Amino acid sequence: MAVDGHKYRHSQFKDPIFRSSDLIENTLQNAYWIDFHDQFEQRARFSELVKTHSGITLRHEFWDSLNAVSVSVRDESILKEILSHIEGIKLVEPVVMHDRPDVNKESIQISGKGVPKPSTVQVTILPHDLTGVRQVHESLKFFGKGIKIGIIDSGVDYNHPALGGCFGPGCKVAYGTDFVGDDGHSPDNDPMTDCDGHGTHVAGIIAANDTDFIGVAPQATLGAYRVFGCKGGTSNDVIMKALLSAAADGMQVINLSLGGPGGWRQDREARLADELAKNGILIVAAMGNEGQMGLFESSSPGVAEDSITVASIENAFKSSMYFTVDQGKLKTEPRAILYIGDADMDLANTTLVQIASGTSGIAKDDACQPINKDLKGKIALIRRGDCTFKIKITNAAIANASGVIFMDNVPSIGFAADSEGATIKVRTVTLEDGEYLLQTIKDEKKEKEGIQLIPGKGPKRVPNPSGEFLSLFSSMGPDSELNAKPDIAAPGGQIWSTFPIKLGSYASLSGTSMATPYVTGCVALFLEGLPNADHSAKAVKTALQNSARPRKQQTGFNGFASVTQQGTGLLNMMDVLLSQTRVTPSHISLNDTAHLNANHKMTITNTGETPVKYKIDIVPAAGLVPFDKYMMIEKTPQMINAKASVKVSQSTITIGPGATANVDLTFTGPSTDPLQYVIYSGYVRFTPTTVSNQSPVIHVSYMGMQGDYKKVSILDQVFGLRIFNAYGRPLYPIRRPGSSSHRGRRGGGGGHAHVGTDRHIIHGAGGIGDEVAKIDSNNKTSSGNMSPSPSANDRPHTSAEMMRIVFRMTTASGILILDLVSDQGSDPYGVKSFGVLKNGVARYVSRNDQSEGNVFQVLGWDGDLLQADGTTTSLIDGGERKNYRLRISLLKHFGNPDNDQDFESHLSEPFVLGY
Repeated sequence: MAVDGHKYRHSQFKDPIFRSSDLIENTLQNAYWIDFHDQFEQRARFSELVKTHSGITLRHEFWDSLNAVSVSVRDESILKEILSHIEGIKLVEPVVMHDRPDVNKESIQISGKGVPKPSTVQVTILPHDLTGVRQVHESLKFFGKGIKIGIIDSGVDYNHPALGGCFGPGCKVAYGTDFVGDDGHSPDNDPMTDCDGHGTHVAGIIAANDTDFIGVAPQATLGAYRVFGCKGGTSNDVIMKALLSAAADGMQVINLSLGGPGGWRQDREARLADELAKNGILIVAAMGNEGQMGLFESSSPGVAEDSITVASIENAFKSSMYFTVDQGKLKTEPRAILYIGDADMDLANTTLVQIASGTSGIAKDDACQPINKDLKGKIALIRRGDCTFKIKITNAAIANASGVIFMDNVPSIGFAADSEGATIKVRTVTLEDGEYLLQTIKDEKKEKEGIQLIPGKGPKRVPNPSGEFLSLFSSMGPDSELNAKPDIAAPGGQIWSTFPIKLGSYASLSGTSMATPYVTGCVALFLEGLPNADHSAKAVKTALQNSARPRKQQTGFNGFASVTQQGTGLLNMMDVLLSQTRVTPSHISLNDTAHLNANHKMTITNTGETPVKYKIDIVPAAGLVPFDKYMMIEKTPQMINAKASVKVSQSTITIGPGATANVDLTFTGPSTDPLQYVIYSGYVRFTPTTVSNQSPVIHVSYMGMQGDYKKVSILDQVFGLRIFNAYGRPLYPIRRPGSSSHRGRRGGGGGHAHVGTDRHIIHGAGGIGDEVAKIDSNNKTSSGNMSPSPSANDRPHTSAEMMRIVFRMTTASGILILDLVSDQGSDPYGVKSFGVLKNGVARYVSRNDQSEGNVFQVLGWDGDLLQADGTTTSLIDGGERKNYRLRISLLKHFGNPDNDQDFESHLSEPFVLGY
């Protein structure tokens, strides 16, 4: 039976139409979505209100597709005014921002400026041999001809000769528009950009077509839809506008090398992606580059059920720019010095000199102090270590150096230097190459004048030690509801492709942003090569997954890497196009073992003219332990043996030509500790009697959790739920006569929260330190320290605008509710409630992680409560000064929102509210 506290919230409480921005990560200030009911009849009245009201501006209209609009407002009061004048509004919620696509900065290699033609060496560094794409080009002669591909990204330098050199009808980039402009606020009809290379790089992977450099589908037609300016992120309404624009232009495939933390299929962008997929438009989306943030990092819109979500593997080779040393009259082969950094460093009018003496890679304090010589016309060779790169660069610049080459001080395969804000060019080289340069300077006795360097010719092919293994940066699934993601893997690490001519013409980048267009190009090959096949999202994904080849874990486990890292594995396009067999479903989400989706029927269809016989067996992948001993997400989850038991109805099966057969599977979870909540996975493998492109080995991935996910605490119980004022000071209760002080206690909370561990230290005398980051104007966290006011020590109460509520979610939650409750009683489910905070309700809330800006949830509160009838009351203005607590209620995983006991609840420590 529901207790009164929860009965108030769930039996009487009405989910508010207006949802605050405070509990939603990365919102665009004063920008909101307005959703209307299906039978909305006041469109003209709403349009007139927006047109005549000085406090509101229409951003984008989605009447026909979503029955919604996005608007910018002067402040939240405008929204309340609209709600009071317009009937039929279903929901008002913030517009969400997405960061611009990130790439692995350590792998950036950019060719020399003004080099429009690549070297023939570039053919050998393409990953087409890994994926069967080269065979498709050479044997099947498919190149994506006639397929329209939309690229929603940062724009494209279509002047690049490999991308057609023009824009519009008859050009390779025939469609597109610019929704943002260089400054992010000046849209026009031209998607050209040369200030950012991401979109141009993506376009080249898909469809570059030059003499010695071709993409996956070089004869495809492109549409470029620019949603990122030269700097900063973009908003979800702009991304969705671009999706609809690409669909209207007839794009058959849309590439989304972008995304943000989400994990919920209910995210607005994910829902639109699924809707477009149901209408026949194929969506290929990046999994994300948060591989160092542990499990449950599926990004949106890649989390969409019907999108093809792509993980990254490493290319077999790196493509690196290089330089050599002038050999003079020597006839020996010059050594190629590979580098990372600025390609346009001028080597013609300068020489390389060392700053510290000696040929060892170790030199104490190298360029950490001012350099006491004039380096005009010189490039400074400086050893890494002892002080920051910026200090060394600054000292070299003050000494008039034209550039800096940093050498590593430990063995490595390369590193990147932080040169942000530098006024001179910077490159980095390995310890081995640096010591070669030092030795050359010594041998030639040119310590004073320096040695001459010569630019290399084009990129140089270098073996990648991690080649064909999974990229460490590639994000791991599953989604917030234990659905399997990613779907498939493709080359995304160390990928050479086109770049804006102004920025060098070609570059090597790494990221799932690069793996995604590779799959997009492969989808185009599928559509061209199999014109009569089923082109639905489900069918295309099935074809790609059936023919994929799982990758083994590079280190830490002897076997296949987890399905949560690679989906079904690396795609192979020859198998995709020639295979005569399809197996459905192509992947299986088992849920947790308390809610196990145990029984599955697999259907094998033979579309060929000859019978095929398969042996069926089960191959486990690495089990992953998602949490540490404090039940926090592990950045690098431990890998263990976690083999599920699978009962297969038959070990072999023969399917005649044109026939279909079924195999029944029954799964049982592994014998691991259920309190470890191990994510286990593997593959149902179908091995034909004779393996060929027509009859390849087929893998169907499966994934589940051992344990009851519903029992995993959502709130970080060690930190609990804490209340602060604007000075970073905890709020304390009124001391009653005879009561003990609360000042010695840490605000970890009652209920399920545990207090007393020192894992989360609040630095300083009660102030929020580095563990709880300072709050920006949107009440979000960022790194830093919230310094207390000197006079804040004796402030036991607060004014409304000072209140800050801080907590941390270790996993996601479908519903979050914060309400004000009595300071009496220890049962978090049974305490008396005075009302829900007016901005204390959120749905589909993502977990916090250990990355800058998302360590904690920080909510500002002005003291207003939302009553059951939708009105608000204030306990600040004229309210009695008394003790209260806050209660946070979070819907458990797989919980029923109508069942009070399916919420976990926690209490804050008491605090005083009022004047």
